[in-house]
Amino acid sequence: MSNESGEIQRLRRTIEQLSDQMIRSKEQEERTLTEFSDMNNELVTLQRLLAKNNNSLEAARQQAVDAGDSKIAFIAGISHDFRTPLNGILGMAEMLKLSPLSEEQENSVSVIQDAAKLLLKLIQDLLDLSKLEAGQMRLELGEVDLQETINYIVRLLEPQVRKNGNQLSIDCDPRISTLLEGDPTRITQILINLIQNANKFTSEGTVRIRVTLVEDDEVTQMIRFEVEDTGIGISEEDQNQLFQPYMQTERGRSSEYGGTGLGLSICRSLVTLMEGRIGVDSQEGEGSTFWFELTLGKKDGNQSVASAQEHQGQDMDDEAPPVSVLLADDNVINRQLVMLQLKKLGINQVDAVVNGEEAIAAFLSKKYSLILMDYMMPVMDGLEATRKIRSIEMDEMRHTTPIIAMTGNVMQGEKDKCMEAGMNDFIGKPFTLEILSKMIEKWQQSSEPTEVLNMSIVHEIAELNTDGDRTLLGMLLDMYRTDTPGKIEALRRHIVSGDHVAATEVAHDLKSGSLSLGIRYLSTLFAQIEQFAKEGQSRKAEPLLDALLPAYQAACAALQRVSKD
Repeated sequence: MSNESGEIQRLRRTIEQLSDQMIRSKEQEERTLTEFSDMNNELVTLQRLLAKNNNSLEAARQQAVDAGDSKIAFIAGISHDFRTPLNGILGMAEMLKLSPLSEEQENSVSVIQDAAKLLLKLIQDLLDLSKLEAGQMRLELGEVDLQETINYIVRLLEPQVRKNGNQLSIDCDPRISTLLEGDPTRITQILINLIQNANKFTSEGTVRIRVTLVEDDEVTQMIRFEVEDTGIGISEEDQNQLFQPYMQTERGRSSEYGGTGLGLSICRSLVTLMEGRIGVDSQEGEGSTFWFELTLGKKDGNQSVASAQEHQGQDMDDEAPPVSVLLADDNVINRQLVMLQLKKLGINQVDAVVNGEEAIAAFLSKKYSLILMDYMMPVMDGLEATRKIRSIEMDEMRHTTPIIAMTGNVMQGEKDKCMEAGMNDFIGKPFTLEILSKMIEKWQQSSEPTEVLNMSIVHEIAELNTDGDRTLLGMLLDMYRTDTPGKIEALRRHIVSGDHVAATEVAHDLKSGSLSLGIRYLSTLFAQIEQFAKEGQSRKAEPLLDALLPAYQAACAALQRVSKD
């Protein structure tokens, strides 16, 4: 019995120990659950705070974006409003200077031109700064011929340099490739700004431009640009803040020199955008050297030259007929100015209208060599008028008429809208007689369509009869009709999607097939699209797409007539 009692006592103690362990384990589990619950509550609270902060940040970000967009829109509007009267002032002054004037009158016109150009530069600087701050400045890659660029800048600025009693010298490294790839417009802008700065702070001295090769590999070259002057120099204190917006040296702020202090800031931003470096070496009283370094891609110059020669050969087939221009602009001063400029260029067949609706009516009643279309007009703006004209051309199988946008709003976004609407090119107000002349020459040379067919080739094919009842020309035409519409649609997709490689291949195939059948005009359209795609600029080919189907249909109809005959 005692053994049983002892066993029972041991079992009871074991049970009590197990119960005690279970109770402690349960308590630990409850504490763990409580701690987990507390942590989970804290996590939920943090998530709520984070979501609230995210909403606040998103609201702040959107507010900043909206503010930036409003700022850009405001400055773009102001730019347009300023550029329109400036176009009249500069244009009329240029026309006036071409007429017989006394020395006093010529000096007065020069003062007007200088003042208007200064105002235009201030507007452009403010616009560039706004685009850079908003991240809307985009590079436009293309061919860079540095020797040609330097020569252009020298021709442009040498009169200003001599006016200050300075000598302009150039030293260009012969090892630099003839053709490079980069943004030629921005490189030119930076160099002009630095040279004008050097000339402004130098008198009876020298402004020297150096372009040297720093690094060279198989695909790129690093180029160093230097603009050295013998002018007043810059103190070390001023150098540390020289590239900040609105910053000027103590002497630079004087009325003797003028300016806004934006030029160097814009130069720095543009160089940074091109992934380069910029700086200055100077001692007060001993001149300055502003420099920047860019890495530019190498380009196959021989191929580019050959392509250019090919296009020139196509344009020289026939003598161009007299140029007729449709001018659409609601501003009476601009209309009068452009008509005077056109007359000076020997273009007398000009019809002027004041809005888009009148432009469409004029287009329907007469054939024009090209159309100068203002962007902003009452009743119907230039974009809508262009869309309707392109639609009419497609419906009536007309050849496309070059449409050149004219506007004081030179924002990249506005240029894109013009191209998307079907315009061919863009000319910003104010523009000089030379700029207008080059624009007209460019599009007049490419706008006059060649004959639909090359009849010598067509006749050769027509004379090669087959053994059956059908002619070889008829059989080839049927094959062409079977394949071409699908290929044109594929080409359209590749161009719109920006697939440059595929677009190049399809355009080349279509061009070759068209040429083999003697289809002349349509093949030139395919050749132009192929060239744009090769250069990685498919967007520029988009306005040509609407001309393909009418040209294809016209070619097939002409071949059908020849085949029946």
